[in-house]
Amino acid sequence: MTKAFPAIMTQGIDEPCRFEGEVFDLEVVEGTVPTELDGLLVQAVPDQVFPPEVAVIHPMTIAAGGDGSVRAFRFKDGHVDFRTRYVRTERYLLEREARRSLFGNYRDPFSDDPSVAGKSRTTANTALFFHAGRLFSAKEDGLAYEIDPDTLGTRGAWTANGAITSKTFTAHPKIDPRTGELFAFGYAAKGETTRDVAYYVFDADGALAHEAWFEAPRSAMIHDCAVTDNYVLFPMMPITSDMARLRAGGPHFIYEADMPQYFGVMPRKGCGDEIRWFTAPPAFPGHTVNAYEEDGKIVFDLLEAEGNGFAPVVADADGNAPPPGSVPNALVRWRIDYHANSTELTDREVLAPVGGEGAHIDPRRDLRPYRHMFVPTLDPKLLTTDVNGRPVPVMFNQLSHFDLHTGARTNWYAGPAATLQDPVFVPRSVDAAEGDGYLIALLNRPLERRSELVIVESLNLAAGPVARISLPLRMRLGIHATWIDGSLVPEWF
Repeated sequence: MTKAFPAIMTQGIDEPCRFEGEVFDLEVVEGTVPTELDGLLVQAVPDQVFPPEVAVIHPMTIAAGGDGSVRAFRFKDGHVDFRTRYVRTERYLLEREARRSLFGNYRDPFSDDPSVAGKSRTTANTALFFHAGRLFSAKEDGLAYEIDPDTLGTRGAWTANGAITSKTFTAHPKIDPRTGELFAFGYAAKGETTRDVAYYVFDADGALAHEAWFEAPRSAMIHDCAVTDNYVLFPMMPITSDMARLRAGGPHFIYEADMPQYFGVMPRKGCGDEIRWFTAPPAFPGHTVNAYEEDGKIVFDLLEAEGNGFAPVVADADGNAPPPGSVPNALVRWRIDYHANSTELTDREVLAPVGGEGAHIDPRRDLRPYRHMFVPTLDPKLLTTDVNGRPVPVMFNQLSHFDLHTGARTNWYAGPAATLQDPVFVPRSVDAAEGDGYLIALLNRPLERRSELVIVESLNLAAGPVARISLPLRMRLGIHATWIDGSLVPEWF
C-alpha cells in the first residue's frame, strides 16, 4: 500500500487491523475453557483495507464503512482455534485489483471513483446470521454474502436463487426457533434514500415463502426488526437520508431530534397494504431485545436512547453530536394493539436504565416472555487517561446482567483501560434453566495494543472470568457477534 492512512483513522479503537490468518490452539492464560462449550463464535468486523480517497472522511466511514471481515473462534473440548478472513465482496475484489480505494464515504456513491459506478458498494461488515445450514455476513446497504463456516471463504452474494430482488438486505433478520423461518427486510430497497421497503420470509430450508413491498413514512434507517407469533415489527430510527444532501457532498445520515418514533407493524404473512405505522414521542429506538404476544397485544422490548443514540458517528444538521457514552438509554417495553383505532402509542414502560447497546437474551426465549438480559455497558465514572492525560478510547467497560423479575443488576467491570466488544450468550446445556450459561466476549486493551477473549458465567458475573484466552495480535473493534452450536458446523483441523 503506497498511501498511508490519515491520522483520524489510526487513533483509538477503530484503527484498521488489515490481517488475515489463523492461530491453532490459542493460549489460555487464566482459568479453564469449559468443555461444554462446543461451537463457533463469529463476529463481523469493518476493517478498512485502503484509506478512502476523499477530501473529507465522514465519521460513519471510519466507524462502520470498513471492508467486511469475519472473525471466528472454534470452541471444542476445552480448546479454541482462531481464523479471520475478509469477505470477498465485489467492492473488495475491485479495490484489491486496483491496490487502492475506489469507493468513498459511507453510502455515498457520488464520492466514488467513476470506474466503479453502478457496482455494489456493500462491505457485508455488520452482522452474521446462520440459517438453513448456511452462514451469511451482512450489511444493510446491500445483499448478504454467504461464508464457508470452516474456511471462512466467500461463496458469493446471496439472492435465494434469484428470489431477492431488493437492492438491500438487513443485517438483523430474525428466526422463529419453533418454525425455523427467517424474517428479513431491506429498506431503501430500490436505491439509496428511497422510502421503499422489501419484506421477506424464508422457510426452514432457505426458500422464499413470502414477499411484500411497502413504503415507509420517511427515508430513514430501519436497522433492526422483531417478530412475534403473528406479527413483524419495524422500528424506524430518527436518522434520515436525503439525495440532495448526498449530491452536495454531505453525509448520508443526519440525526433529527424532533422526528417522532415510527413503529411499522404487519402480519407475518401480510401484504404491503396491511402495515400500520404507529407513532410515539421523539426518542431513539436502538436494537430490539425481544417481542411476543400477551392478552391480545404485542409486547415489544427494545433499547431506547434519550437523544442521539448514534453519536458521535452521526451528527445533526448543524454538525453537532454529543460525545460517546453521554446519551443515556433504557430497556423500554411497548404494548401495541395492531387492531387499535388510534395509531398513537401510549402504553410504554421503562424496565431498567441500561447505558449500553446490543442486548442478548437466551435464544430459547425468543418470541416468548423472558427474564434475563445481558448487555455490554459503559460506566463513565470508571474511565481513565493515558500517560499524556488523554482519555483512553473505550466503548463498553462492563458486562451487565439484568434480572427482569427481581429488578437486580449485576456487572463485571473489565478494567480502567479495557473495552468490551459484542458478547455472545451460550446456554450451559440444552436443558439448562433460562439464562444459565456463559458470556463470551472479545476484550481490547488499547494502552497495551492487545486483545483477549474472556468467558464469564452469565448468572455469576461478579466472580469474573472463568477463562482468559490470549490473542497474539490487536483486534480491530468489531460490531455484532453470533454463536453457532457445534452440531451445526464442522470441526476445524
